[in-house]
This record gives sequence, C-alpha cells and structure tokens, in this order.
Amino acid sequence: MILFDIKGNVISTSHKICVTNYAKDKFLSITPSCLRWTDNFNLASCFDSEQEVLEYTERPYVQEFIGDVLEQYIWTDTRKSIYENN
Repeated sequence: MILFDIKGNVISTSHKICVTNYAKDKFLSITPSCLRWTDNFNLASCFDSEQEVLEYTERPYVQEFIGDVLEQYIWTDTRKSIYENN
C-alpha cells in the first residue's frame, strides 16, 4: 500500500504483495461478499508474505474466479513481480 499526502507525494510505502493480471492493469480485490478484478490499485487486496498469497490463490473458489487469467504476484511498493531479480 502506498500512502500519499494532500499534494500527491508518497509519504509511506508498505512492502506487501498483491495479485494482478499479467498486464498489471487489473488487481484482485477481496471483499466479504465477493472477489473481483479492479483497475484501482488502491482497492487491491494485499498479503504479507509469499506463503500467504499462494495459500489464498490456491483455494478452489479463487482458482475458479481467476480462471484463464494469467495472474502474477507483485510487490505493492515497486509493482515488480515478487520473483523478479532486483
């Protein structure tokens, strides 16, 4: 999650993981009532670790929702794949 001041300057970043489609223009949003893809990065659901995101996305109902979408896991502060070498 990235926090901005009133002028739009970054004031804080958090090294978390979110699920995105391969083009990185849609983000998985998890609400109590449903899963959905959103184009608003601020509504993306975040995970604290690789293990946590893998366990969540391997759940059958999540796999069914994702379907044929090529998803990837990215760091919220850099938007790079968690598997990318720095």
